[in-house]
Amino acid sequence: MIASGNVPSSSLELHSNLHNNIAYHFISQLQNFIAEMGCVESKLVATIKYRRVEKDLDKKVAEALKERTKSKKKTFRSVNSITMGLPRFKEGLRNIRDVFDQYDEDSNGTIDNEELRNCLNKLQVQMSEEEIDNIHRYCDIDNRKGIQFPEFVVFLCLMYLLFGSDVTYRVSEFESARLNYVFDELIDAFLFFDKDGNGKMKRKDVTQRMNEATHQERTPSHITSQLFKEMDLNKNGHVNLKEFLLSIIRWAGVETDDDEARNETSP
Repeated sequence: MIASGNVPSSSLELHSNLHNNIAYHFISQLQNFIAEMGCVESKLVATIKYRRVEKDLDKKVAEALKERTKSKKKTFRSVNSITMGLPRFKEGLRNIRDVFDQYDEDSNGTIDNEELRNCLNKLQVQMSEEEIDNIHRYCDIDNRKGIQFPEFVVFLCLMYLLFGSDVTYRVSEFESARLNYVFDELIDAFLFFDKDGNGKMKRKDVTQRMNEATHQERTPSHITSQLFKEMDLNKNGHVNLKEFLLSIIRWAGVETDDDEARNETSP
């Protein structure tokens, strides 16, 4: 028999190993938890920073739009006049494809951060490194870490709005007048819907514009709701200029026709 109070050494070792294993497992789990919280915190900080950047850029665009309304007469007076303009938009924007291909140096279908720097250099747009990063992310609407052709059109249009016609002249000396005309019409189409002039198109704006200046039946609410839903890409309840531009490009079929043409010429 074992005397009372005496514990075999094997039992002590087993108890010690069990204690060490539990302690190791706990510390390991704690370290993983801290690492995960660090990643979550990092992502949260990045998200907050991006939202702040997007808000600042939206504000600059809204201010430029407001200045534009003071100095320029309205181009469009009805939704039909905008719809009739889609073929013109399509034809004018098609010419930007060669410009996009020029800056897509590795021909992978997207313009990365470095390629955008080269583009802005050519356009002689003065921006800091941080501002370039911000505009790149702002125009990378689908978050694929690169600006694709429709987003590049949005980028050029925003540069035209913010920095003037010198931008389009440096894009293409021979096509600058046509690009100015197309960008003017695209921006004016947005302003037609943006009744408050604050750079944010609302659902009620779309509904009102779709139903005014017409003697026919009102457009069904489910159609205007669907139209707004297609434009409100980030689902925040309003549509800014970049979302509107991307929607117009899609509706005009610029990207679709261009892809079909490329497929026909590819071996």
